[in-house]
Amino acid sequence: MVPTSNPPGPGAFQPRPVRVSQLPHYRNHQNKQSNFGKAVGTVQLAWHAIRDTFYDFASMSKIHGMYYLQRQATRGFARLLWIAILVGFFVFGTVLIYLLWQKFVDSPTRMTIASEMKIVQVPFPGITLCHPQSVVDYKAERFVEKIKLPLGATKDSVLKTLPSLGYFTEHQWTFPRPQDLRMIDQVLQLNNYTIERAIDELGMICEDFILVCYWAGKKFPCFAKHAFLGWIGSTSHYGACCSFNYHPNVQGNKEPFVVNTYGMHGGLSVIGTGYPQASDGKSGALYSEGFMLMIHHPHDFAVEASPLTLLRLRKETFVNVLPTDSRCSEQVLALPQSQRDCIVGSDFNPPIANYRQPACTLECVRNEVHRKCGCHPFHLPQPAANRQGRRIRNCTVYDSMCFVENYYMFKRLKCNCLPACSDVTYKTTSIVSDFSAYNLSINPFYRETNLSDFEFIFHIFMSNQVVSANRRIVVVSWISLLCKYLPCIHAVQRKAY
Repeated sequence: MVPTSNPPGPGAFQPRPVRVSQLPHYRNHQNKQSNFGKAVGTVQLAWHAIRDTFYDFASMSKIHGMYYLQRQATRGFARLLWIAILVGFFVFGTVLIYLLWQKFVDSPTRMTIASEMKIVQVPFPGITLCHPQSVVDYKAERFVEKIKLPLGATKDSVLKTLPSLGYFTEHQWTFPRPQDLRMIDQVLQLNNYTIERAIDELGMICEDFILVCYWAGKKFPCFAKHAFLGWIGSTSHYGACCSFNYHPNVQGNKEPFVVNTYGMHGGLSVIGTGYPQASDGKSGALYSEGFMLMIHHPHDFAVEASPLTLLRLRKETFVNVLPTDSRCSEQVLALPQSQRDCIVGSDFNPPIANYRQPACTLECVRNEVHRKCGCHPFHLPQPAANRQGRRIRNCTVYDSMCFVENYYMFKRLKCNCLPACSDVTYKTTSIVSDFSAYNLSINPFYRETNLSDFEFIFHIFMSNQVVSANRRIVVVSWISLLCKYLPCIHAVQRKAY
């Protein structure tokens, strides 16, 4: 008997005949199906892991709105609405973080008010006192009587042109005449005078107007050769001046003078006189009987930006100095120079001990004067040497023509001088009173003077035993920026509900 073949049941394995020529194609097809299945399985596995993680996060998160995205918490339109709300707030929070980052890039630092400092931690300011006239008449009259006159010159003509020495001080009303400048040059050359020596002889020096000096209630010699307590000759944009506690040293080798006393009787008190130079002279734009008092850092040259107080004759002036100490945090100092907008000594090669912004600006202007006029004016500090190692020549009186012609160009000069990261700046307030306190005061200071109509008194002091302290810090650090990300989104969402 021939056995009959029964049809295969459902699910039974049914072999398929395959030709030998079709074996390579069949194997490739099987491999593709296997790889595709593995890829689909991996994607599904990843999707299920992400979905389960999200649902776990939604069930435990404290972020507002995540509760409505749990399993079976919402359906349909309500679920889509909550998804849109959360995505919108997430985008909004991301934009806020981006704006915060842009603020950090544009201005990474900000100034804050720190705790106050003691006055012993800041230097007592430098003081520069100047007379408004570079050449006074009574000295000019004595000068022409003893000098040799060049050919064709008379005493009256020389006396009339001597105020031309004041054109370097930037305070002349009239434009100089070349023939007058040449005549003064001839006079100085014939008598072996430099401009500095002529200014000292024709202008005001310290001994002419400073009479009595007191420090912290004790009298001291005004012109003693003391490291700090003593007046010395100096210069400024007003010409020849007199300075106290003035040590222009960019390298910072000399420590500034500090005080531990405050109040009117804890600073400098000076009795001065305006006789006989009051209203005498035609070499300056300011026709005044008084003096100009400038307050600045002891290491800085007195410039036009220095706080200025006018000392009037027959008046007692009280000048209150208000220092401000500014420093940077360690995070700011770690930033590049372009971001912190300040300079430390280590930014230079080789490094310098004490960088000063006024010294940098002064050097910038001085170099431009040297380049434009080819000489060094007497009222600016003399540099050691130029870049080629040669000293620049001193300006003659005729060179002041170049200085006057380029005056506004020098004033508009832009110098790339950033402030120092650690610095002390000064502001002043002043009170002026008549000579009346001596009738009521028992201070022996007032016994030193007869308080004539040509005398004046000024007091310079710090009124508080603490000074303001500012600190520059970063707007946000990397750690703070990362820590603010999720709390920022959380805060935005909290305000929405």
